[in-house]
This record gives sequence, C-alpha cells and structure tokens, in this order.
Amino acid sequence: MPTATTIVVAREDFSIPGGDTSVDFDPMISSTGHENRFFSLLRESKPDVVVLDLSNANGKGVETILRIRRKSSVPILVVCEENAPNAGDYRIAGAAECIAAPVDVITLNQALQQIVRVTRVPETQTPRESREPGTVAFAGMRFRPQQNVVIGDQGERIRLTSAENRLLSHLTANPWQVQTRTDLAEALYGRHRPATDRAIDVVVNRLRKKLDPIGDSARDLIKTEFRRGYRFVSDVSAEL
Repeated sequence: MPTATTIVVAREDFSIPGGDTSVDFDPMISSTGHENRFFSLLRESKPDVVVLDLSNANGKGVETILRIRRKSSVPILVVCEENAPNAGDYRIAGAAECIAAPVDVITLNQALQQIVRVTRVPETQTPRESREPGTVAFAGMRFRPQQNVVIGDQGERIRLTSAENRLLSHLTANPWQVQTRTDLAEALYGRHRPATDRAIDVVVNRLRKKLDPIGDSARDLIKTEFRRGYRFVSDVSAEL
C-alpha cells in the first residue's frame, strides 16, 4: 500500500519558501540562521526527499548540496533552469535527480515517487541497525549502502554522497571486472543520461580519497584500466 511522501523545500541559501515571510525574507537574517533552521527542520520532520530550488541560483548550488550531504543522507531533488550548465555538477555533488523549471506537477510527482521507490527502506526491514541485508565487507571495511556509509576496521564512519554510494554499490557488485565509463555512467546517472569522462573520474577520485584513510591499501582498491575504465580489485562478501 502506498505511503505518504514527506518533503522539505528549500532555496540555495537554505531559506524555506512559504514559511514565515516576516522571517524568511528578512535581510537581517544571516545565511547561517537559514541553515540552522533548515537542518532543525530535517531533524524534526525526517523527510523522504529535499526539493532544492536552484532555478534562480547565484552559483553556490553545488556548495549547498555538499553542505546537506555532509550532515544528512536524505535524497535531494534539484529544480534548476532547463539545460542548466551546472546540472552535472549538482549530480556529482550528491543530487539524486535534476528537473527543469518551471516545474510541471506531474513531472515533479513522478520524480519524487521514483526517488522514494529507490531509496525508501521497506518497513519489514526496520530497525535499520539490526538488519542490513545490503551490507558487504571488503578490504577490512563494511559498506552499508542503505545508510550511505563505509565503516573502517577501527569503527571509523565515512559518509558518502549519493553518487559515491551508487558508484561503490556498482563496483562491489562487480568485483575484479573491468567497468567501462559507459557502465559507470549508467550506474550513476541512468541509461539515457549522458555523462562526461570527467564527471565519472571526479566521482571515482573522490571515493578513492574517502576510502584511503580507513582501509588496507584502499587507494589501490579502484584500479584504473587505461582506455578501458576501472576495476574494483578486492573480494567482496555479504554480511548477514
């Protein structure tokens, strides 16, 4: 049976549209104040999706996404100008999807439902900490894709962006096999969405840097195959 979807809508500066206008548009309210209220709302409402309106962004949309990713794993749906040049960067930073403004209600609802369908954990699998059917182990680390986190052998917890999470999920599902950039682009952005080699390389390098401090020879886990793609060079086992 379908369940309700909870969303939080915010702008580039973390202000909440449609809130208390006497506060929301007060020029004396600092960006830090907006940000604090935004993350308080996330903690209180526990939304399924954050809708981030970047249709009138001033060039700091990527920074906003990264700040959300550092503190929360909630999926982010970005609304931006049609053919926005930064759309690829938004996805690399951690946005689950980007749709063009002005937003059609049907398109918005379809995007929200797709995100929720992919990311929501069925109620039969809760509590999350007690059941992690997707957890895998490799090179002294444990990867929990449902939490966007990798745990080191000393208990260190590394938070992943959505793009990094999708990349590691794909690589650990296909260990020792060469994955072309086309394979990785499909895993990261979908079959019909083009992605540049640079976009793929950026996500791979970010993931390498995050894994390196917490695992044995983690820097060598994702091996570059010249002119072919990448290979995940570790045995992977499922944790029960």
